[in-house]
Amino acid sequence: MNRYFFLFMIVISTFFSCKEEEVDFSLNNCKRNPVFIQSMGFNPAKSYLSTSEERTMGLVLIEAEQPGNPQSRKVKIVQHPSWRKGGWLAPILLDEKGNIFTAPAPFITVYNNPIANNNTIYKVDNTTGEMSEFLKLPFADSINPENPFGIIGMAYLCETHTLYVSTVAGSRRYEERGNIYAISTESGGIIDKLAGTDALGLGISYITGSRELYFGLARNSDIMSVKLNSKGKFSGDAKKAFSLAGIGPRGDDKVRKIRSDQNGNLVIHGMEFNFNLIAPREKQETLYNFIYNNDENKWEPRK
Repeated sequence: MNRYFFLFMIVISTFFSCKEEEVDFSLNNCKRNPVFIQSMGFNPAKSYLSTSEERTMGLVLIEAEQPGNPQSRKVKIVQHPSWRKGGWLAPILLDEKGNIFTAPAPFITVYNNPIANNNTIYKVDNTTGEMSEFLKLPFADSINPENPFGIIGMAYLCETHTLYVSTVAGSRRYEERGNIYAISTESGGIIDKLAGTDALGLGISYITGSRELYFGLARNSDIMSVKLNSKGKFSGDAKKAFSLAGIGPRGDDKVRKIRSDQNGNLVIHGMEFNFNLIAPREKQETLYNFIYNNDENKWEPRK
């Protein structure tokens, strides 16, 4: 009898240990304005950070009459002396303290962005405004002249203070060698990795009852997802969530950016990407909205 009871307990224990974790819905929006914005004499309500000023390399702080409106008059612009040390930059991400994380991105040429530096994450201190190297991701033997890109996408999980970074450094036109890293912003160390994946834009949503990281592939128009556990690590295998193939003006867009709206649905910024540098005036971007169909458990384009 004791033997059967023991086996029964093993079965019950295994059943519960395999049961999938369900988490409450969260907006995952904890970003805070850096303290230095106000100390520099800027109005936080009308100011924003940018890495896309065509004539200004690096990060800049801008105060505008109507933030968010590209045509709005810029009242003032300032750049901390350290904000140019990474060359041209692309992704900008803020954490709950107001620290800024960013990474290099070549602009037209690689003159100001040596390939050896394109896997470096920079951090701007929320109080002093000083930018310094936060973490240089592993490069191994991956440097090659065919691909000028490194870090492309970033996302942040507030619950675990985890920074997710996608890099295509080392990949070639027909050789996929990219990675997605999970990094603790508290320790500054890598806690997990999805290897052999060329991913672009990243985003997080809780709408399916779990923490999920969504990422767009660099080689086709698919958007993948992978679950995250309570420590911010990857849980299980990545799977296809939906695709931009056949929709939009071009029909083959790749994902530049993913963000979650207040309901947990996804807003996708799609554009052309072929591992080559394109002049800014030639870049065409389209906005896609996807909502989650709870009845059929799938993502659908918003009509």
